[in-house]
Amino acid sequence: MFRSNRTKADTRPTGPFRSSLRVMSSVAAAALCCIGATGLAGAVGPASVAGASGQSATTVPAETLTVPTAHHHRYRHGAVPRKTRNLKGVATLGTAASTQAPSASGRLLQYGGGLTAGGLSGAGVTTGQPEVYLVFMGSQWGTESTNGSGQHVFSGDPSSMAPAIQTFFAGLGTNNESWSGVFTQYCDGAALGATSCIQGSTLIPHPSGGVLSGVWYDNSTTATDQETAGLTGHQLATEAEVAATHFGRTDQASNRNTQYVIVSPPGTNPDGWANTQTGYCAYHDDTHDPYLGGGGPVAGPIAAFTNLPYVPDAGAYCGAGTVSSPGTLDGATEAASHEYAETLTDQFPETYPYAGWTKSTGDENGDLCAYVSSGPGAAFALALSTGTVAVQGTWSNRANNGKGSCMSGESDYVFAPVITSVSARSGAAGSTVTIDGVNLLGATSVAFGGSPATIVSDTVTSITAVVPTDGVNGSITVTTSVGTATSIRAFNLVPTVTSIAPISVLHGSSVTISGSGLGVAKKVTIGGKKAVVTSNTSTQIVVVVPVKAATGPVSVVVVTKYGTAASATPLIIG
Repeated sequence: MFRSNRTKADTRPTGPFRSSLRVMSSVAAAALCCIGATGLAGAVGPASVAGASGQSATTVPAETLTVPTAHHHRYRHGAVPRKTRNLKGVATLGTAASTQAPSASGRLLQYGGGLTAGGLSGAGVTTGQPEVYLVFMGSQWGTESTNGSGQHVFSGDPSSMAPAIQTFFAGLGTNNESWSGVFTQYCDGAALGATSCIQGSTLIPHPSGGVLSGVWYDNSTTATDQETAGLTGHQLATEAEVAATHFGRTDQASNRNTQYVIVSPPGTNPDGWANTQTGYCAYHDDTHDPYLGGGGPVAGPIAAFTNLPYVPDAGAYCGAGTVSSPGTLDGATEAASHEYAETLTDQFPETYPYAGWTKSTGDENGDLCAYVSSGPGAAFALALSTGTVAVQGTWSNRANNGKGSCMSGESDYVFAPVITSVSARSGAAGSTVTIDGVNLLGATSVAFGGSPATIVSDTVTSITAVVPTDGVNGSITVTTSVGTATSIRAFNLVPTVTSIAPISVLHGSSVTISGSGLGVAKKVTIGGKKAVVTSNTSTQIVVVVPVKAATGPVSVVVVTKYGTAASATPLIIG
């Protein structure tokens, strides 16, 4: 949700929809310093501006934002507003707005239970490899061809927005990028209202090898006529369904993890995006949203779509120059990243209460971090194997010690490990044991009764480890970066005797027996006669040679509850 200095007279519509902006009094707005966690300067009053080198610069009045959900446009979910005032203060490479983060208190996203409709069940987030289909709609894009990288390019694309968007989507999940790691903490299957996921929930996966699954140039007469007239929300949803058919995704199952990004050509006005009061830079929705303007929902599978106008037309109003100079395409890829992130975490936003991960007010993970110019989660250049593009940070509930923060990237979230079974309840030192469970990959240590063991292999569901020579009877533990799992049952060591010293003694003398699994010895015999134990550890026992033991070579035997071990070398009593 974005803040504005619009007056109370501009009260937002009520009812079951998600607003992208909060309408408030000018007095309340003046008290705010920013949007997002470290976002754009407040609605009224001066904002300090500093150069990229950190040197002070001219102080200029603060910027304001449009209200994309005004005038009953209830379907504009997660809309990126347009900046509307004092563009001298817009963040650029040489002029970055100095901002300060407000308190993160109460800003955690909550799970809405997931959408259950049209063959879907508990569908709040993307649960498989994301699939993004780009639709360049309208013949105004001109002649289509491919560049040296195999990307679709168009003669009617003066700012080269088309290849930039393809660079972004085709590169996600490459070059070890951690931007996608922020989303992996959100899931389906959490409790209603939960702010974190639990074991058994289905997490959003980190994509692999890019998410761009197809590109289509729809330059049909119908598409061109609609673009010329100015698309409605209903027409955009219709185009998404047409695209789904074009790409062969005609049933609900094949659209479970898809996004259709409808990209408009220069000079067009899809769904009133250029309006100076209610315009926006992009928004996302799904095709069954009952509040779609111009005709409501459309038939076909429930499909997620994004309305991505020709963002370079708006220049600094939609973020040009926020990361690079001149940064003509910064706003375009930032807007694309905003809506992609929100579709992952709130894929089908048609319901009320909200199905995916949002605040109770409807803010999504991109809304909280739009136009952040400094600090955690500030817009930045994301290096991918396909190229480098500007993206915005997104909201992480787990950041800031669980208080939440905008982040530019995080390691993938994983649940704490759990041990479900062990291949044996006992074993000798040096033997291998298989530990089964979940979330075991990346184990930093395995221990038997507290003694570290050597890890032979490690997967998500299974670990093979070597029983340590100094191990003691007790639980097996597996530790990963997010926690420690403990076996329900204790593991018991089978005794072994590796040496005795001295090897030649008199009756009544002390003998030290070394080995493993000796800590629970029930009995020690020398030459068949029970010996008195004077000290006992897991690796060493000291006994007194019984006076009734026969003279000559005799065997030393240790008896425990879990087995019997004898010395390989006889003890000589003389």
